[in-house]
Amino acid sequence: MKNLSEGALLAILAAVQFTNIVDFMIMMPLGDLFQRELGIQPFQYSILVSAYPLAAFLSSLFGVFFLDKFDRKKALTVAYLGFALGTLSSAFVPNTDNESLNYILFVGTRFFTGLSGGILGALVLSIIGDAIPLERRGKAMGVVMMAFSLAAIIGVPMGLILVEWFDGNWHAPFLMVGGLASLVWLFIFFKIPPLRAHLETGNLKAHPFETIQLALKSPNQQKALLFMVMLVFGQFTVIPFITPYMINNVGLAQDQIIYIYLVGGACTVISSPLIGRLVDRFGRKPVFFFMAFGSIVPLLLTTNLWPLPLYLVLCVSASFFIFISGRNIPANTMLTAVVKPQNRGGFMSLNSSCMSLASGAASLISGSIIVQGGEGEPLQNYHWVGYLAIGFSLIAVLLATQLKELPQNLPVQPKSVE
Repeated sequence: MKNLSEGALLAILAAVQFTNIVDFMIMMPLGDLFQRELGIQPFQYSILVSAYPLAAFLSSLFGVFFLDKFDRKKALTVAYLGFALGTLSSAFVPNTDNESLNYILFVGTRFFTGLSGGILGALVLSIIGDAIPLERRGKAMGVVMMAFSLAAIIGVPMGLILVEWFDGNWHAPFLMVGGLASLVWLFIFFKIPPLRAHLETGNLKAHPFETIQLALKSPNQQKALLFMVMLVFGQFTVIPFITPYMINNVGLAQDQIIYIYLVGGACTVISSPLIGRLVDRFGRKPVFFFMAFGSIVPLLLTTNLWPLPLYLVLCVSASFFIFISGRNIPANTMLTAVVKPQNRGGFMSLNSSCMSLASGAASLISGSIIVQGGEGEPLQNYHWVGYLAIGFSLIAVLLATQLKELPQNLPVQPKSVE
């Protein structure tokens, strides 16, 4: 297939993001179940959540040295195949009477999945940066970021429903995601054409350490990386423990958690494309500032909730979804423009590595702050995690004011990818 429309390309990339996000996101609403079934405490659960991003850190760091040396399609095909196999491996973790063994094996499969899945985000952003002109990139980013919304409104609820159908068997969601990923891989292999524009800029023989050398020499790139790290700390310190907090402190039942993702996802299905259009119309930084400052309120409320009626809890969680996902759209759009196109893949992989390390570290930080007396007991110190997340978010705002965009000179087709 010689040509692929922008819409079709973005749909495939969104499917890649969808499965990758569901694979990671499903860990959150099942947090309380994992702690019971595996006999673990909050800090051990934070290690389980961190296994994927810490492995992703290693693979993304390795990707810095080779992503810009290959056709984007080939890199995506190989990485996504590894992700699909890794997710399926989590589905087949044995459920023995030895809880410690089950836990260790599960951590291992999550780590294995992260090794392949860690560079998917960098590849998706690189392809968007290469194939979509900057003046339409905000809208494109909004479409792909809508995968987060669909993961919340479709993927996670379906995973939770499968858990209920199979009598609390937490393996079922991973089997669902792995099967869907296998189907998406076929579309990548047969439908996406070669993506080699970045190889035709005269940078093919660049030194493999060039991306890191440029980042070390460029204050702008350093600020961009730190900017994204602060954003990650400003959300992933809070996210892993939302479900345990909602169950043990706010009083929700496990089967009510699904409504948080349904309502939040439905809201972001509407808000994500709208925010993407606003980015193209009003500029990346103004929209980011609005969404970043707006996210402070839901961060504060989410980590300080008391027992409330379900509809009020859903109002808070919906605002959390809208603003947290909304600030990432202009942030990622800004990121694609701080580096030259021929170095974009390596830089995005370096950024993905930093973000993965940050998300893993964020989970461990919150896991070390939060304490729980015993099964069913309220979580303590979650409000301090919220204050910490707000502080990180404000640092990100300060860094955003200092980012500078570079000219984007890759030849792109306005309506198709060749």
